[in-house]
Amino acid sequence: MIVNTRPADLGQKTNSLLESSHQNFVHIPLTRILETEPPSKTLEYINNLKGYDVLIFTSQSAVIYGRKFYQEAIVANINIPILAIGLATQESLLKFQLTSSTPPTFDSAGLANVIKEMGYKKCLVFCGEQNPRIVTMTDADIDAFPCYASHDETNVDVSKIRNETKLVVLIYTHQSLKVFIKEMPVNENQEAVLIVASRRIEELAKEYGFRKIVLAESPHDKEMVKAALAEV
Repeated sequence: MIVNTRPADLGQKTNSLLESSHQNFVHIPLTRILETEPPSKTLEYINNLKGYDVLIFTSQSAVIYGRKFYQEAIVANINIPILAIGLATQESLLKFQLTSSTPPTFDSAGLANVIKEMGYKKCLVFCGEQNPRIVTMTDADIDAFPCYASHDETNVDVSKIRNETKLVVLIYTHQSLKVFIKEMPVNENQEAVLIVASRRIEELAKEYGFRKIVLAESPHDKEMVKAALAEV
């Protein structure tokens, strides 16, 4: 059985891909996304967008939950370049008529490389409540605009997988990996294969003692599902 662990509001595309594959799967969200109110200081960043060389969105949630703060201001400063960490984030921006580019590797290191290559000195990053990883990867001046929080899911229903002999589990974030370990312990009669979205998560899974780990070609839903189907 394939287990989709994405949050309820972000996991529907994955579910659609799995449905079309006609494979047995279940959606068990391990995290949930909640809107937060940005600190008053960060609201000043929106009023001074022209002072930034580039705007960066680190997730679909940053696009969705930051929209009411940034959309009007970006339209008024339409010449500022926009970077999206991946294709799903880019697609979310397009829904609001905002065009963007993505780094080739679809990760924070890729964003840092683009910042260096383009010579960007001052960046505004739309992100979750935790400091984005990009802050530690570049010498550029980074301002963070947190607009959502990712919480552990507290009501994880494992009843549908308890008697399965093999689980192929989609793991998109370190947080969901930790919740999986806590909430869905694999018994001795089960085989667990982790499909992970990044090399960083792969290394962390190894540290936690997992033996069967598959790194998808990219963190996007299509490649994650493709990797999962190869392990069924």
